[in-house]
Amino acid sequence: MTRRATRLEDRLTEWAREYGGGKYESYIGLGNSPLASLMKWHGRPPTGLGFASDNLAADEVQDAIDALARQAKGWLPAGVIRCEYLTPGQPMESKLQRLRAIGENVSRVRYYEHLRMARVHVAAWLRIPFDSEESDEGLVSVQNPG
Repeated sequence: MTRRATRLEDRLTEWAREYGGGKYESYIGLGNSPLASLMKWHGRPPTGLGFASDNLAADEVQDAIDALARQAKGWLPAGVIRCEYLTPGQPMESKLQRLRAIGENVSRVRYYEHLRMARVHVAAWLRIPFDSEESDEGLVSVQNPG
């Protein structure tokens, strides 16, 4: 899938730079094990250690994705958008494998459907107009019947 440069794409890329790089692997199903916590903190993790960010634009995107994940059917689209942007350059099979590792076995077509749904949600949350900015390759067209 190719993406054109848009305000939404810029915001998602900026978010990925801020929240990616392994700092937040638990968001895509990795690095959140009790053993990893014991190794990092040499016991129980302290409470109240939130991430202090100076990047409010990236935090807004994170808030949008967190809100999506809290919705009844939003957990998977939130996981897909995290997987897409927090693991840039990874082949599609690797991304699908990461999702399978957390119990979500999705096809390539479903992956792109969930990604589009998540991008629409983030755009709406940020009040950025969403045009169908992706190429149609790998996407299923959904038309409104009336």
